[in-house]
Amino acid sequence: MTEDNAAQNAAQEMTRAKEVLAEAHHLLTGGFYNGVVTRAYYAAFHGARALLITRGLESKTHRGVIQLFNLHFVKDGPFPAQMAEHLSHLETYRELSDYTAHAQFTEKQAKTELARAEAFIAACRSLVGPSKTL
Repeated sequence: MTEDNAAQNAAQEMTRAKEVLAEAHHLLTGGFYNGVVTRAYYAAFHGARALLITRGLESKTHRGVIQLFNLHFVKDGPFPAQMAEHLSHLETYRELSDYTAHAQFTEKQAKTELARAEAFIAACRSLVGPSKTL
């Protein structure tokens, strides 16, 4: 992947993160709180993928994205550890929402998870670079 391709791909991931956040907001308005939790995770996931791409890294699995992200952006910086915890937390809640029939998130929980995703995306956006921000 060339530097130009990487920049374009990272920008596309950030655009997708923004779109998925918008989807989450629509689901929140409709009262689909489990859907909000799922979309919040995917927004953060796309933000993490954008950062990995800036370093020429990719993973085919969700767990791999999180592991690479933690190794290359959290362990030695520059990503704040608290923000990185948001990604793992969002993934756990997404799995509950998607795979546990009795999991029912409340409006308050959905709003909290959406706020986590928005904070995570903002932190990612600041590291992707000004020419690639939304």
